[in-house]
Amino acid sequence: MPRSSPDPETALRRLRLRALLKLMALGGIAALVVALTANVISLPGGSDPEPRVLELADIGPSEVKRLRWNGRHVLVVHRDSALLGSLEAIEADALRDPEARRGRQPEGLELPERSFDPAWLVVYGESADLGCELDLVHPQAADGWPGGFEDRCRGGRYDAAGRVFRGQPGARNLEIPQYRLHGDGERLTLGGS
Repeated sequence: MPRSSPDPETALRRLRLRALLKLMALGGIAALVVALTANVISLPGGSDPEPRVLELADIGPSEVKRLRWNGRHVLVVHRDSALLGSLEAIEADALRDPEARRGRQPEGLELPERSFDPAWLVVYGESADLGCELDLVHPQAADGWPGGFEDRCRGGRYDAAGRVFRGQPGARNLEIPQYRLHGDGERLTLGGS
């Protein structure tokens, strides 16, 4: 049976519906582009943040200073001999990236400490995968592992240099912000070059 052509009113209604659907699709795509662009532009660390100077004398051995900088949590850890010793006790095959080749970090950090001075570690204070806050677990308090950092969401573990252990939820080492230690050893500057 031959198909009859729709009446002019139905054809006009279909034309309007198609035009409206196309406009809605274009509007959705435009909104997505605007949202993604705004998100990329406002990402923490996207621009050069204002440098921040910290006094290190206020941070005792095995203590952590938590602060916000560049829209993110930063941990400054004064590692004592037990934390440093825990790094030496870890076998390389226990870590996903023992040489820290895939992590974000400034050039020239010493391994295995991942710092410019073994006594000081500076890391962003959230896990590399979900952004969960981290707690420092001293080797004396660690039960069945050498201690380091543990995320609060899933219990993912990192060593005292921020390197992720094998078998943990996170796949990357903790990120280290740009920083420098001053020659006097009394101050640290986050950011800047």
